[in-house]
Amino acid sequence: MIMRDDLMRRAAACLALAVGLLVGVPSGDLVSEAEAAPLKLTLTEFFDPDRLATEQTDNKAYGSLMNELSLAMGPRMVGPAASLGGLGIEAAYEFSFVQINASNQYWVDAADGPESTLTTGQLRVRKGMPYGIQLGGSLTHITESNLWAIGVEFNASLVDGFVNVPDVALHTSISTVLGNADLSMMIVGADLVASKSFGIAGLFALQPWAGYSFVFTYVQPHQIDVYVGETDVETATMRLSQLQQVTHRAAFGLRVVVTRVSIGGEFMRSFTDDLNVITAKLGVDF
Repeated sequence: MIMRDDLMRRAAACLALAVGLLVGVPSGDLVSEAEAAPLKLTLTEFFDPDRLATEQTDNKAYGSLMNELSLAMGPRMVGPAASLGGLGIEAAYEFSFVQINASNQYWVDAADGPESTLTTGQLRVRKGMPYGIQLGGSLTHITESNLWAIGVEFNASLVDGFVNVPDVALHTSISTVLGNADLSMMIVGADLVASKSFGIAGLFALQPWAGYSFVFTYVQPHQIDVYVGETDVETATMRLSQLQQVTHRAAFGLRVVVTRVSIGGEFMRSFTDDLNVITAKLGVDF
């Protein structure tokens, strides 16, 4: 019951924030909703004025945090590879559990009591085009945080619709992270996916898939004024380093399609940092 109440509370907070953004609620009112959010990242904690000038900013810890944040905000559901057809449209909601190293000092410094698993929600729409091409867009949010990601995607079916041959597709995506004034992050992903659809008694279809993901994350450097003491008026300058990170991931999943409704799940493993992402999906095909 405790877990259920916690999930309901997170979902309600996320919905309230989204509605507020759509109807134009002042940002100050939205911030009050997130006061208890443990994932409102404070990057000034990576600055120590007592170190040497060239070592005052802990860029190594900052880089580790950005790498795990990229995993949470990056692409989901790499499959199946089959195209939607020239007139197909898919709308889906994806709910993910993202493993992080919450006990490491960079999470303890940047967030207030982070848990070992982040939860994210993603709204995703894809439109089929001729010649096995698909275009799409997504909106991702980490619950109990001020972080959002807006993304676009492109999918090209390399092999599609052969009876005894798996479908193969190349999926690419690009997204940017919003919500934190001290953070500018761009995430670029490329996935190679293979899948096959199996009809069961003419009632529903099973679509298993497996894929490999290559993700490039770019973080723009920032200059942030930091108060070095409670009574100091003058500030010190923290310069975050430019980050260019490459991660390698593998994923496999299964989608069940009944008429126009689909339910799916995916397990993704990041080999770069040995972390996992588990995603559930509910979609409608038109």
